Amino acid sequence: MERRSRVRMLDVARAAGVSHSTASRALNGHPKVSATAQAAVADAARELGYVRDLRAADLASSRATTIGLLIRAAERPFYGALAAQLQTETEGRDVDLLTASGGDDVPRQTRAVQTLLGHGVGGILIASGRASAQAVEYAASFVPTVTIGLGLVRPGVDAVHVAAESEIGLAEQVSRAGHTHVAVTASSNELAHALHARTANFLTSLVVSEVRTTIIASRTEDSRQLRDGLRAAIDAGATAVMAGEDMAAVRILEYLDEWGVRCPDEVSVTGFDGVGPYRSPLFGLTTVAQPVEHLAKEALDLMERRLRGDQTTIADIRLPGRLVHGRTLGQPPGART
Repeated sequence: MERRSRVRMLDVARAAGVSHSTASRALNGHPKVSATAQAAVADAARELGYVRDLRAADLASSRATTIGLLIRAAERPFYGALAAQLQTETEGRDVDLLTASGGDDVPRQTRAVQTLLGHGVGGILIASGRASAQAVEYAASFVPTVTIGLGLVRPGVDAVHVAAESEIGLAEQVSRAGHTHVAVTASSNELAHALHARTANFLTSLVVSEVRTTIIASRTEDSRQLRDGLRAAIDAGATAVMAGEDMAAVRILEYLDEWGVRCPDEVSVTGFDGVGPYRSPLFGLTTVAQPVEHLAKEALDLMERRLRGDQTTIADIRLPGRLVHGRTLGQPPGART
């Protein structure tokens, strides 16, 4: 396929019959450019296929118009939904969003930050529950940085995440249903900060309610550890399982179905996130829906305040999730009449 040459601002100016500076001001929406010139430049840019150079625009305006987004993995429902919502939010603002995937290891996250910085972003949003301290601090040493859903507040870095009360409230629902032995999934990945904090909140609430707890430790939701730990917990008498995220909850439901264990008649299951395909009535998960729209809006509002210089203190914004009453949480077998 033959590639086209990139259209320059000078090409647009010549086609519109205006000076280079007038074409530049027109494309940047300068109020002192006449409506006639604005229209001529816009028509010429459209016909020629002009693509704006965002880095040059940042330099010309003396402010950042591009924000970077480091995301854990777009294929995971929560992060995919969050990235999509952030993109939607930026469309109504005078900023562009540049995305890089950081995955679950420190070197890859650091390279992603370097890529974003190399493109001249004015700030970086980090949407990853497994963002390393090194990557967060590296980004923050160069540009304003806001973490979203990290579950861990880094010194000197703004944060937006779901409130702990939402996690505690879900555990209270499980104990109120009458369960006296509950298994809780826990990640053995040292970077899983969000899951570590969530597990701690689940366990604290259950212990306060005098509920016996069993921890099912696994590195991923697909690991043999999860399967074996689940089997052992059920054999030990656990009548409910609290998973740290919906993906793990659905995997648990699959194991229960394979073993002929009925949910919730014999074992109840809860998840967390409430976004994407796992919120389907087909699963009927009892879960907490993360406030994706509010997380995206608050993070971008905070970033814009930082870029304007209006935000002078470190922000820690906590937003409530929404309890979703599904079909997977019921009373334990012994409590039914």
